[in-house]
Amino acid sequence: MMRELTQLWHSLQDPEYLHLLLEPLPVFGLGLGMVFLLAGLLMDQSKMRMLALVVIILSAGSVYWYLKMRVSTEPRVAATISSTFHPLIVEQTERRQSSAWVYYSVAAVGIIALLASAGGKGSMVSGAVLVIVAATFVHSLWLHKKECEIYHRNIVRYVSPK
Repeated sequence: MMRELTQLWHSLQDPEYLHLLLEPLPVFGLGLGMVFLLAGLLMDQSKMRMLALVVIILSAGSVYWYLKMRVSTEPRVAATISSTFHPLIVEQTERRQSSAWVYYSVAAVGIIALLASAGGKGSMVSGAVLVIVAATFVHSLWLHKKECEIYHRNIVRYVSPK
C-alpha cells in the first residue's frame, strides 16, 4: 500500500500526468459551477452563488497550469505517437494557447461577481456571469473534443458534409 502511495505521489509530480489531470478540469469545473450558480440564483442563495463562483474561478484559472504542463510535455508526448499526429498536437497546443484569454476573462469576471456578491449586489452580476460561463463551457467542450480526436484514436474526427 505504501509503495502505491509513493508511486502516486511521484506521478503527481510528472508533468505528463498533471497535464492529463488538468485538461478536463475547465469542462467539469465550469459545468459544475454553472449548475450551482443557476441553483443559487433560482433559490436566491448567496452562499451557494459565492461557492459556485469560487469553483468557476478556480476552474478557469487552472488553464494557466494546464498550458504550462502541456507546453513542457509536448515534445515527449509527440515522441511517443505516430509522426502523422505531430502537426495535430502542435495545432491543438496553439488552439489552447490562443483561447487561454477566454478562461482568464471568465476568472476575472468571476472575481468581480464574487466581490459584488460579498457587497450584496450579486444576483444581477451572477446572472451575467452565468451566460458567460455557459458560453465558455461550450467552448471547453469543443476544445476537449479536439483533444480527444488527437489522443484517443477511437474518437472519430468530425468532417462536415459537403
